[in-house]
Formats: sequence, C-alpha cells, structure tokens
Amino acid sequence: MSPLLLLILMSILNSIFVEEPAYSYSRNSRYSVEETTSWNQVRYYVKGDFSEKYTAEKRLYMEYDIEREYKNDLQIKCINNSRRREQLIYQYKVTANPRYKDYADSIDLTPCQDYRNFKLPQYIGN
Repeated sequence: MSPLLLLILMSILNSIFVEEPAYSYSRNSRYSVEETTSWNQVRYYVKGDFSEKYTAEKRLYMEYDIEREYKNDLQIKCINNSRRREQLIYQYKVTANPRYKDYADSIDLTPCQDYRNFKLPQYIGN
C-alpha cells in the first residue's frame, strides 16, 4: 500500500471515529442552544439534541470541565495582560514616552480579578 493511500485512509478513519465536542463557548449554527453552568453561570452553547444525549451525571461532569477550562482561560488572559502591561511600563521608564504609560494604564486587568474571585466546586462525587 502506498504511503499516500495509507495517509488518506487514516484521515478518513480518524474523521469517522472523532466525536464532536459537546459544547462551544460561542453560538453558531451547530451549537445554538444556550446553557449556563450550575455553579458560576458560565455561558456555553450545545446542540439541539443535547438533553437527549447527556444524563444529569454526565452534564455535571461536563459543567465542571467547562468551569475549569474557563478558569484556566481567565488565568492565561490575566498573565498575558499583566506581562504586556509590565513590558509597556518598562518601555515608559526607558524612553519616558508617555504613550507607553497611557497604553499600559489602558490594559484590561479584570481577568485577574475574575480569576481570583472564580471558585470551582471542591468535589464532584463519582
């Protein structure tokens, strides 16, 4: 069997067996039903047949994963924004150009506050 044919066959098999995600953070034609998590009311979108496919227990675990992923995203945004702000403040100190300070002051650090305030549930039973 040629390597190209093998590659095409593997690609086809992979697309058959890979399951689509159960949710999305943004609404689109596939994920049109809005839901929110039970603990922190994180908004996410699911397909129309979601409630038929997911039991209450599966949904609980999925919501925990959604919230954990959301908190990780907040942390990443906080780190990136803080680093960018620090870089701009350094540029201001080196160049004395007030535009760097103005831009540093305009950087949104609310993800840092949101990250600190965001509480995940401590335990999900098996």
